[in-house]
Amino acid sequence: MARPGRVAGRFGVLLALAAATAGWGFAGGWQTPSRVSDAVTAMEAAKAKKKKQKMSLAEALDRQKKEEKMEKSKRDEAKLEAEETFWEGPPSSTEMFAPFLSCFVVIGIIPFIAAVNRQFRVKYKITNKRVSVTGGLDGKDITEFSYQEIYEMKYGLRFLGYCADVRINLRDGAKVELFGLLNFEENYNYMLSKCDKDARRRSDPPLSLNA
Repeated sequence: MARPGRVAGRFGVLLALAAATAGWGFAGGWQTPSRVSDAVTAMEAAKAKKKKQKMSLAEALDRQKKEEKMEKSKRDEAKLEAEETFWEGPPSSTEMFAPFLSCFVVIGIIPFIAAVNRQFRVKYKITNKRVSVTGGLDGKDITEFSYQEIYEMKYGLRFLGYCADVRINLRDGAKVELFGLLNFEENYNYMLSKCDKDARRRSDPPLSLNA
């Protein structure tokens, strides 16, 4: 027959094990129910945060795909759209003024000849699809590029804005100079509107915004 002391001892051990399993105990011993609840809450918060991060990443990828689709749609529309000339003409004749004055010095003849050659040989053409520059000694060298190729555009005014020198940097590293571009404000704003938003951000702002 079991002694009462041993029965009581075994009952105490079972009670202690049950308390440990249920998360009961003393402050210095096993975890209390409040600590277990805090741990569960923290785990749920971590899962919710991870799920939110996954959703944010998915939303970002979805937004990027939509933007790429819109850009592709614009390019396709541009291909189907008939090409129309917005402006066409030679450089401004004012670029010959300074070289002409320098003709009184022997070395100034060379810049004057170059300016005269540009006046008669160089022609700029701005369309809704591309920009082209015709030049060379025989006037048959053609450089053209689409607006999607433009990385940035910079300009410097001449004769208080009557014309301007425009430098266009392309994405492949090439540079195209439009010396003495006439109707500068209208032409520059038109070209800028055809560029993508990143190229517009890197380019010089329209003349009206600099005023």
